[in-house]
Amino acid sequence: MQKYDFSSLHDAHSLIVSGGAKSGKMTFLFYLLTNFYKQKAAVFTPQESFVFDKKIKTLSDGFEQFGDIKNIIDIYYFRDDFAKMKQQYGYPFLLKEFEKIITQSDEDIIVLHRFGEYFDFQDRHEISGFYKGIVRLANINDKKIIFLVNNKNENFRYIHDIAEDITDMLIEISKNEKNERLLNLMDILYHKEYPLLKFSINDGNLVLQYKDETKEITQQKEKKILIAELDKAHDNMRQICSYIFDKPNFTLKYADSLQGMLQEIFIKPDVIIVLMKREQQNMDTIKAIKMNLPDTSIVSILDQEFIRTEDIHEIVGYGCDEVFANNLKFDSVVLALQKATRTLFYTQMLNSLTKHKNIMKSLDELKGLALECVEKSIFFTAFVLQSDSGFAPIKETSRKTDYIYLEKNKLYCLALNTMPKDAYIIADKFKKQNPDLYFRCIWEPINSAVIEECLDG
Repeated sequence: MQKYDFSSLHDAHSLIVSGGAKSGKMTFLFYLLTNFYKQKAAVFTPQESFVFDKKIKTLSDGFEQFGDIKNIIDIYYFRDDFAKMKQQYGYPFLLKEFEKIITQSDEDIIVLHRFGEYFDFQDRHEISGFYKGIVRLANINDKKIIFLVNNKNENFRYIHDIAEDITDMLIEISKNEKNERLLNLMDILYHKEYPLLKFSINDGNLVLQYKDETKEITQQKEKKILIAELDKAHDNMRQICSYIFDKPNFTLKYADSLQGMLQEIFIKPDVIIVLMKREQQNMDTIKAIKMNLPDTSIVSILDQEFIRTEDIHEIVGYGCDEVFANNLKFDSVVLALQKATRTLFYTQMLNSLTKHKNIMKSLDELKGLALECVEKSIFFTAFVLQSDSGFAPIKETSRKTDYIYLEKNKLYCLALNTMPKDAYIIADKFKKQNPDLYFRCIWEPINSAVIEECLDG
């Protein structure tokens, strides 16, 4: 039996899990949290606390996989006067209350349990604004958001129609005559089709597997990418984009001025990556482009280190689909670019890398992985640290995307999906034990020198 490729679920920022009563929505949520995401979640629920607590206990007692679930979720119960408050103050006030909690919380995932029950039927006109607002709020705070909805709820059809336009993935759970839980995935983010999945118990553990031995169906077409460098918002982003999009299915165009960008839009690019200052002339041009090319995704990188939430809202209003400051993390921008291109161009290559242990046995093994990354356009930073006092043995890396080869006085590191500025953060962890540590060299794929000059130096 094939194993399901979870990369689309991983990349999705917003998901709806729907199904009838007792269809397994909560069980599937716990499976995602404990076996796949492995991140803390804030769960908001209108259900009574004693009922919800009992459900958690039943699931954690029934499945060893869920034994740690109480340490993973923080639960926010609705006030007893919730119905009165939403009528008195309105849904914009409710959205503001969510914003306070989500902005200040440490959880990486937001779960809205029984979302259909947040609205009385006469309030269904409020669903669209609230739904879009909270999805945008989660995106701004770099959090995933998961909605659990009963498909028999009177508001479900309204929620579903809105979700089809702005949600990355819809997951419908149903039961067949054998009482098996079947999952139908609708991947809006990448326009992919999936075979029916079965969520079942195997040797006492919950597993996801294909119901039938059918293959995924994928359709890829050539994507046109326009990189417009209106200002020096980021030193190397143009080169980084050129590197990661160096693939047969992408055509890249470049512009270095507003006039050049306007000339290139006649190719109707699928994605525009614009590096710019937040100036009115630039913003007005973005707005004009979006009005003429509403289906084109616009990813902007601004010439500033921090962007206030209210400024992001304003920039999005001009037509930018994603907004980044220039101190961005590579992981965040590549996920945004995959979402914009509606393809898993980077994740698929990353998953295809030859498997290695994080602590490598030879420098040649490390070089081999580096050269494979270059061949597959996987971005990384390679660096060599030296400590004259010597390094203690290293049993494991703090990140699964870091690969290390250790000699007595030298530490060779390959940090995947990492920009050079972030390599210094990795080095600081070793500096605590080796105060005399210093960089011998640092290298990234857009460097004109070959990697051997760094690793052999």
